[in-house]
Amino acid sequence: MYTRFFMLILTILTGLWGLFSPSQQFDESIVIANEALVSYPEQVTFRLELDPDVTISSATLNYDVEQVTCLDVSTKVPVEVTGSTLEWDWIMIRSGNPPPGATLWWEWILTDDQGNTYTSPRQELTFEDDRFEWQTVSDENITLHWYAGADVGPMLLEAAVEGLQVLEEDLGIELQEDVVFFIYGSPEDMRDAVLYIQDWAGGVAFSEYNIILMGVPPAIALDWGRNTVRHELTHLVLGQYGRSCVGGDRPSWLEEGLAMYAEGEPTEAMTDNLDDALSNNSFIPLRSLNGAFPAHSDSANLAYNQSFSVIQYLSEVYGPEMISDFILNLAAGMSYDEALEQVYGFNVDGLEQAWRTWIGAPSRAIPPTSTPFSAAAVPTFAPLTAPQNLPTPESFPEISEQQPGGSLTKSICAFGLIPLMVLGAFSWQSRKSTTNG
Repeated sequence: MYTRFFMLILTILTGLWGLFSPSQQFDESIVIANEALVSYPEQVTFRLELDPDVTISSATLNYDVEQVTCLDVSTKVPVEVTGSTLEWDWIMIRSGNPPPGATLWWEWILTDDQGNTYTSPRQELTFEDDRFEWQTVSDENITLHWYAGADVGPMLLEAAVEGLQVLEEDLGIELQEDVVFFIYGSPEDMRDAVLYIQDWAGGVAFSEYNIILMGVPPAIALDWGRNTVRHELTHLVLGQYGRSCVGGDRPSWLEEGLAMYAEGEPTEAMTDNLDDALSNNSFIPLRSLNGAFPAHSDSANLAYNQSFSVIQYLSEVYGPEMISDFILNLAAGMSYDEALEQVYGFNVDGLEQAWRTWIGAPSRAIPPTSTPFSAAAVPTFAPLTAPQNLPTPESFPEISEQQPGGSLTKSICAFGLIPLMVLGAFSWQSRKSTTNG
C-alpha cells in the first residue's frame, strides 16, 4: 500500500516538473530555416529564422570544427535578438580558416520570455573548395581528391599506399585514422585556399584534421609529387601514432628522417651528398638537429640526408619495433635522451657515435651536455621552407618550357633540397610568365 502511495506522489511531482521546468519547451516547428552560408575561405554566416509568434529573449550560437585535440571546447557566441531572424558571421580572415574537407557543426540555444530553453538539432556541413571540379580516388584509409592531370590522382594514391607500407613494415608506424589529400594543380591554387600561408609553400599538412593540401603541377607529379605525398603522409601518420597530450616532442632528425625514409630508396644526389660529408668529415652534430634545421640550402640539404641515414641505421640494425617504442616513449613525455636510453641503451650523443661507426666516419669528440636540449618551443615544419639561395636543377628547363599558369594549426616543413629547388624554380618561372604577359 505504501509503495503505491509513493509511486502516485512521484508521478504527480514528475508531471508538475514537466509543466513548470524551463527546459525543452519548444519544438522544431518554431524553426523555419537553420543554415550556414559559406563564402570559402573568408566567412561563414550562421542564419536562424524562427516563427514570428515566438518571443525570444536571448540566443547563443554554439559551433565547432571537428578535429583531433586534447581539449575539445566549442565556441559559444551570444547573438543579439532583434526579431525573428538571427544572424552571426564567423570572419575567418581574422581567425584563419579550416582546410577543405573539414566538418563544421553548429546548434542554437534559445530562451523565450518565459524562461523556457530550446536547443536546436545539431547541423553539419563540410567545407568545399568549389573553384574546381574535383575527382576522387580512394584505397582503404586514404582518400585523394584532384582535378589537374588525368593520371595524377591514381598515381599519387599509389605512392601514398606504398608509403604506408614502408612506414608499417620498415619503421613500425601504423596509420591510426583516415587521411584525406587535396591535390591542387599548382602551388598558387593551393595557397588561394588557405589564408595566411607563406607564399613559398608547396603544401601544408593539417594534422589536427588529418588533411593534407598539396600543389602538384602535373609535369612534376611523377617524381616530386610522388615523393612529397609519401613525405607529407609520414608527418601526418607520425603525428597520429605519436600523439601526446603531455608535451611529448619529437626531435627534428627523427621527424624528417622518417619522412625522407618513407620516400623510398635514396636518390643519387642524396648518396653523393652523404659521400661528400663522409669524405670531408662535415656531418652536423646530431644533437643540434634535435631542433630547427639550418636555413642555408647546403646545410639544410645535409641535415635532411643525414637524418635519413640515421633512421636507416636504426631500422637496419635494430628493427622497426624499437623505432616504434622510441616514438611511444617520446609521446609519454620522456626527453630525447631518456627515450633513447630506455629503448637503445644510449642517448643522442651515443646514437651519433654508433651511427658514425656504422657509416665509417671517424669518432667525434663530444663535449658534456649539462642541460638537455629541448625543442618544445620549436614547431615541426611541413612541407616547404625555402632557403635563400636556390640553384636551378639540370632537369628543370624542360619542365619550365610548359609555362604553367596561375598564380589552426597547420604545419609546414622543409624536406630536402631537390624539391626545394624544383618549387623555387617553378615559382621563378611563374613570375617570369607574369612579367612576359
